[in-house]
Amino acid sequence: MRRCVVLLLLACAASCLWRSYGTIMEVHLDVLTQTADKLCSVVESKRGLTVEGMAEYVYPAQRAREFLRQFSSYSDRRSYQQLGTLLDRYEALVREVDAARSQGRLGPSDAPHLNSERDALRALATEIREDLKNGK
Repeated sequence: MRRCVVLLLLACAASCLWRSYGTIMEVHLDVLTQTADKLCSVVESKRGLTVEGMAEYVYPAQRAREFLRQFSSYSDRRSYQQLGTLLDRYEALVREVDAARSQGRLGPSDAPHLNSERDALRALATEIREDLKNGK
């Protein structure tokens, strides 16, 4: 009996630790789009961004790039390629905000442009999710 319980626990632990390409990509898409939402909200609110605070917006892209490296065997899939495109756009958005912040010219007037970029990221994430559902 004890042996069965141990085997069952090991099987459960392994299934929790192992995730599929699609499942992990979904998490990255969620984090990236939610972080872009937060970045836009912070800019709109006039709360200001600090150098240290910008790391919060850089890190999700770094993790997603690591995911692409780990799953490079999927590089022929459309979803993989589109995630690379989404990351390029996301990182450009973060760099743009950080440059404006460092020059002291970031404010609510930037919100329409940033919101437009955020919406483009959301649309691309939706396309990627569709591709994942279709096995692409």
